[in-house]
Amino acid sequence: MKRALLPVLAPALVALGLVPAVSRAEDAQPAAASTPVHQFSVYSRGGVQAYLAPNRSTGLFGGSVGVRDIIQDRFILQADVGYLMNFGNVVPVQVAAGMQHRIGFYTPAALATLTGFFGERLSFLSSDHPSVNRIPPVALGLLLAPARFTVEGAQLSILEFGVGVSPEFPGVGVAYQLNLIDVGVSF
Repeated sequence: MKRALLPVLAPALVALGLVPAVSRAEDAQPAAASTPVHQFSVYSRGGVQAYLAPNRSTGLFGGSVGVRDIIQDRFILQADVGYLMNFGNVVPVQVAAGMQHRIGFYTPAALATLTGFFGERLSFLSSDHPSVNRIPPVALGLLLAPARFTVEGAQLSILEFGVGVSPEFPGVGVAYQLNLIDVGVSF
């Protein structure tokens, strides 16, 4: 009965000004348009990134550039490529996914990372490792960005800490990451 009266009463209530003439779908549309689902950005960072294992070491000082997508102002997907020097000339390739928590312009984040170290390395031969391992190390890890800020499409992160592990048979290799600065700009 109530559903049958709704098409008749709705125009009368609008005409009297008792309900707005805009539908609920049109009310929700401007709010959705103000916050984009995807926020793409280009970023660059610099610091220390090294892979240390019983049979090889690689990386150290350098930087990287990459692309980042922040989905619904919460989830982060990013990929970057860089250059490291000291223990050889190394190209680290990293993909990461994680979350950020927005408190005003303060946006700390935590990301799971997968990092490959391609290029030269310092190798150590021992009884456990009698030959040189030619396969590039790939480490699975965690990156924490406790001092991260976002203001009108620009991101700034200071002192990001990361650690990861990779199998080295026998043993395990550890990847360390300390980003002194990470700067990104949305497009």
